[in-house]
Amino acid sequence: MFKTKIFQKFEKKQTQKIQVGSLIEIGLKIQEGEKSRIQKYKGFVIAVKGQGIDKTIRVRKIFQKIGIERVFPLNSPQIKFINRLKFTKMKRSKLYYLRNQIGKSLRLKIAI
Repeated sequence: MFKTKIFQKFEKKQTQKIQVGSLIEIGLKIQEGEKSRIQKYKGFVIAVKGQGIDKTIRVRKIFQKIGIERVFPLNSPQIKFINRLKFTKMKRSKLYYLRNQIGKSLRLKIAI
C-alpha cells in the first residue's frame, strides 16, 4: 500500500475541525490489566501543531484548582472519539496566557 493512501486513511478520521478556543471532550481507551475502558478528558484547546498525520493538540483543564495540560496526537489509536462541545473564535493561535488565569477570569477570557 502506498504511503499516500495510508495518510489519507488517517486524515479522513478527523471529521470535526478542531481549532484553538474549542471546548472538547476526548474519549481515551485506558487498559487496566485485562480490562479496557473509555475515559473522558474535557478541556480547552490552547494549541494546535503539525499537519496531516503528525497533527497534535494541547488541551488544558482545571482539576482541583490545578491546571493540567496534555498533548494528544490526533491520529492515535487510543483516541476513540472527539466531541466539540463549544467553540469560541479567537484572534490568537496559541492561548498560553491562560496558564496564569484562574476562576472567573479564565471564563471571561475564553468566552469572548
